[in-house]
Amino acid sequence: MITLSDFDTHPDFPVAGILFYDISPILADPALFRDACEALTPEPDSVDLVVGVDARGFIFAPVVAQTLGVGMAMVRKKGKMPGDLLESDATIEYGASELVLSPNGIDGKRVLVVDDVLATGGTARAVGDMLTRAGAASVRYAFLLELAGLPGREALAGTEVISVVEVPE
Repeated sequence: MITLSDFDTHPDFPVAGILFYDISPILADPALFRDACEALTPEPDSVDLVVGVDARGFIFAPVVAQTLGVGMAMVRKKGKMPGDLLESDATIEYGASELVLSPNGIDGKRVLVVDDVLATGGTARAVGDMLTRAGAASVRYAFLLELAGLPGREALAGTEVISVVEVPE
């Protein structure tokens, strides 16, 4: 079982006032990594497609997708993917980010978005917006860590949100 003590923390990174939760200790321990992936994986037959969010969501999403026997799509930062793409701006805890997604293969799918941290919900909301525009039948979210003192869950009101570990307010 993953707990808050499994993360390393770094104050004032990437900017002053932010406490960064580092997933490196979880990735370095095969048992913890397996536990994290299992905790992020919903019941079989409830998801048609897993979407990993750039960059740390890419670590967990392929394992979750393989476990479920479904495909995976990627949300990338703008300029990192070719083709006809959907775009969305994400306001995050310490800045902004432009995100892109290929709409291919999303129409009618039940989608699980996998990312490492839920903070303000800006990235997740932007991803959900692109998936809705691409025709997803439903969107739900799975995060390794949720910062409960920030409005991430409120930003995703009305959608299912799974968090493996919660940082209390």
